[in-house]
Amino acid sequence: MIIQSENKTHQTAANTAEMTKQAAVSAAIAAGGGSAAVAAAIKTAEAAFYRSVIASCVANNIEAGAFREGLHNLTGVWT
Repeated sequence: MIIQSENKTHQTAANTAEMTKQAAVSAAIAAGGGSAAVAAAIKTAEAAFYRSVIASCVANNIEAGAFREGLHNLTGVWT
């Protein structure tokens, strides 16, 4: 996913978070192990992505509702 925003600081932060997530997911898959362990590592990477983007939204005064919803759907918490 590429996030585009008029706020270039937020755009850079969000896209860096996405690249970090993709690297973590790739590493989890490459490491192998049981499917539960891989799934847990991917979930952790996705939650970290949402939290990073939410933090950037807050810091840059951008609505974070969609990302909070994604985090909630993934983890059951809003922050």
